[in-house]
Amino acid sequence: MGRIFGKAILLIACFLALTGCPRGGGTKVFIKQTSYNPSFETANLSAYKGKTLYFSSVTNNAANTSIWGYYSTDSLYTYEAAPALQTYFWDCFVKSFNRIGVNTLVAPWAAGTATAPELQVVLNSVSDLKFVFSVNLTKPGESTFTKEYTVESPPAGTTDLAELEKRSYRLADAAFTAMVGDPGFRKAFLKK
Repeated sequence: MGRIFGKAILLIACFLALTGCPRGGGTKVFIKQTSYNPSFETANLSAYKGKTLYFSSVTNNAANTSIWGYYSTDSLYTYEAAPALQTYFWDCFVKSFNRIGVNTLVAPWAAGTATAPELQVVLNSVSDLKFVFSVNLTKPGESTFTKEYTVESPPAGTTDLAELEKRSYRLADAAFTAMVGDPGFRKAFLKK
């Protein structure tokens, strides 16, 4: 009987570890890709308009997140995305590329993926105050552009859940504009 109980506890612990058990919970702030609308200034990003990009993936390698969300640094809030954190950021970036006029291909079999630059994003660390991610931009037959970006945000200064949700969307805006506003990324992306 004791062995069965021990195995059951071990099985539950492994399940929780593999599924991203929240590290302490806190109040949930639901962040929804359907509610995200890019709100950054686009005037200095006009060079991207009309270009095509194959946005192949966002991978979550951030040890300080779960598969569903990220946490405030004080652990009072859990920013929970559905269906998964990497999908949330993927959708945010697709919407942002569309906002600046980039034709974003999302399926490997779509026409144009063989000639379009390909973007891969890796989440390295995500909290309410700091977002660290890496990008890998490749062009067919050319060298790659790889860089890690860090975006920081001041403390929230509010406990209003609607404002915390909006703040999360602005973090996605800041990450996107850090990437596309970077002269190195722009040069690699726009190079013919």
